[in-house]
Amino acid sequence: MRSSFLIAWREYRQYVFSRGFLIFMVMFPVGVLVGGAAVSFVERARPVREFVVFDQTGMYAPIIDESLADRRALELLGAWNAYLEGAIDRTQVDPANIAEPFGAGEVTLARSAAFEAAGGAAAGMEIVRPLLRRGAPDFTAPRASFRRLELPTEAAEAPSTAAAADALRPYLLGEIRLPGGGELFAAILIPADFGVSADGPPAEYWSRNLTDPALEVAVSRALDSAMRRTAAADYGIAPETLDALADVSAPLEAFRPDRGAADAKLSTQDRIRTAVLPAVMTYMLLVIIFAVGNLLLTNTIEERSNKIIEVLLSSVTADQLMFGKLLGIAAVGLTMPTVFLVGAGLVALGGSLGGGVAQEAVIALLTSHLIPVYLFYFFAAYVIFAMIFLAIGAVSNSLQDAQSYMGPVMLLVFAPLPFMVMVFQNPNGLVASILTWIPIYTPYAVMMRAAANPPLWEILGATCLMLAFAIFLARIMGRIFKRAILSSSPPRAKEIWRLMRAEEA
Repeated sequence: MRSSFLIAWREYRQYVFSRGFLIFMVMFPVGVLVGGAAVSFVERARPVREFVVFDQTGMYAPIIDESLADRRALELLGAWNAYLEGAIDRTQVDPANIAEPFGAGEVTLARSAAFEAAGGAAAGMEIVRPLLRRGAPDFTAPRASFRRLELPTEAAEAPSTAAAADALRPYLLGEIRLPGGGELFAAILIPADFGVSADGPPAEYWSRNLTDPALEVAVSRALDSAMRRTAAADYGIAPETLDALADVSAPLEAFRPDRGAADAKLSTQDRIRTAVLPAVMTYMLLVIIFAVGNLLLTNTIEERSNKIIEVLLSSVTADQLMFGKLLGIAAVGLTMPTVFLVGAGLVALGGSLGGGVAQEAVIALLTSHLIPVYLFYFFAAYVIFAMIFLAIGAVSNSLQDAQSYMGPVMLLVFAPLPFMVMVFQNPNGLVASILTWIPIYTPYAVMMRAAANPPLWEILGATCLMLAFAIFLARIMGRIFKRAILSSSPPRAKEIWRLMRAEEA
């Protein structure tokens, strides 16, 4: 065993203390931070969608403006709520308990109106600034998404929507720019008899951009609201009453039936623990298993081609070499998530993100059973795939040789990925059960289902089958490794089958 541990330490030290690995460990969290900052920058830099309205009725353009203004007010209130959740020092006050209308609460038109009437975010900052966590920035309002511009003269004087569309076409195609604006994003054309009857002509939405439907959806909702107001007026309902009804929302809280009444209410940690963490840890499991598997593959091929294997096997047996490699690379695979977890814990619990989602996620992870489940199925998946990679490395003289084997292996491994969404949405459904009982997919399926209380008999049975398969695979792949590691040329398919059969006498 001492020889195997020496091999393991050699493999571990070779990768963990290499400059490339250390750079990766530093660059990964930096990349996450930079990526988050880049997403935030892209969101802030997103262009304002400029549009025009050709309204022959004369009544719907103001309604669209009002609806978009309401949408903007709700966006600001939602952003304010999110800011409070992340910036308030919860040791002083809960965001929901801050004096109205500046506390975190429901996002409704009535509350947004009260928020603006009380002075908006500027007045809110004066109240909450003493309650902010250390280092929290001031609130920054998100940019407006849309802006309506005046129609060009040739479109405003058009006798019909068809003529208006022809006049606006050069603007929509970017050939001409509107005065005081940039490239025209969209045009809404409303015919004179729109809304007169149920079978009347529709409003038209013109845009060259088909990937961002936000404005189209907003305009559609504005026109829907206008049509409802018209219908409500026919029934004698005042517009103010209709607006008040639109703000009515039923209070609904989520509870778990497997807990006592005192702690049955779902918290943010519960939702993170049951929905977010299993998916994230399954993805991490898949990525790390293949990362360390590729380390084994390339390391074995390199040592074969450089004749280092022959030197090693002059001092240790093939079994000791194989076990040492497996143990050392497994330690590498555990080092990466450990460093990330410790780093995230220090950042979240150190106060810089106190009270935010990061702290909730770390606490949810540390108070759950997901870490031991992850460790167990990491080793199970590692044994299965590491032995496959070791065997491929043993029968390959170069990476080109290995590619012919890796294609089918990768196809087999990634085959269930399209079904993982179904497992996430229905962790105790038929697809989840089928994947659980397939040994090479058991670690990922069980990890995804770990927080959903799957049937114990199913998990135990599938795990026993997976372990039996792992032992069988380790024996078969181990024979290939031991017999082919010193061969000078890659064996043919018929020879590989012979290598897999009974041990030599």
